[in-house]
Amino acid sequence: MSEYYQYLKSDIYKLRHSWFLGIHLLFPVFGAVLMLFYSRLSSGSELNKLAVFAQIIAIAYPFVISVVCQIIAEQELQAGHSQNILTLPSRNKAIFSKLTILLLAGLFSTALSAVLFGIPFSYMTGIKLPVRFFAAISIVLWGSNVMLYGLHLILAFRFGRNLCLSIGVMGSLLSALLQTDLGTGLWYIIPYGLGVRFAEGALAYLFHLQPVGTFENQIGILFCIIVTFGTIVLTAFWFSRYSGTSSD
Repeated sequence: MSEYYQYLKSDIYKLRHSWFLGIHLLFPVFGAVLMLFYSRLSSGSELNKLAVFAQIIAIAYPFVISVVCQIIAEQELQAGHSQNILTLPSRNKAIFSKLTILLLAGLFSTALSAVLFGIPFSYMTGIKLPVRFFAAISIVLWGSNVMLYGLHLILAFRFGRNLCLSIGVMGSLLSALLQTDLGTGLWYIIPYGLGVRFAEGALAYLFHLQPVGTFENQIGILFCIIVTFGTIVLTAFWFSRYSGTSSD
């Protein structure tokens, strides 16, 4: 375990001089400011404004994941074609160290976006949002995208910046598409459709509204759990055999 902590400390130190931390701060700040302007100008209901906030964050999240995974991969690839990882005694601990940082930073970023939007929104509308709103939205948006960290980390190391970022852009576009009626009956088996739909279900639960697609949500939750664990295992397995090669 001490070896894992050493890897963790090393990765945190290396990322201090990159855009990694900045992106996790800028994403929630810009997202919250944009959605507060929208809430101020929109004539829609307060619940609709909350739904739009959750949807926008869920749609942008896959692209942000691709960017931060690319930052981590590029840092290692530029250091002698990932020789730092390849020569470590435990490659699995090294990659789990990077996943830990990615996941904790992602959870912090989603929670920060909820707080930066939710507190001013409460003052603007006079509606006191319950604490469980901030917790539920943060955990739902983060938890439904955990699998994408492993996927984009592999893409970034193996295929480089272009493909990783392109998949991130397409993932965000697909997430927006699956939020519409076109995603009905399909979204719960596509990783990029989970976040935006789960956020909708979380809001319905929090504000005691009629649940939408309860059966689909149940299948989606089961699919999310299975694929998330499967992706983590796949990431560890792939990196245990990674040779340092990359195709850009």
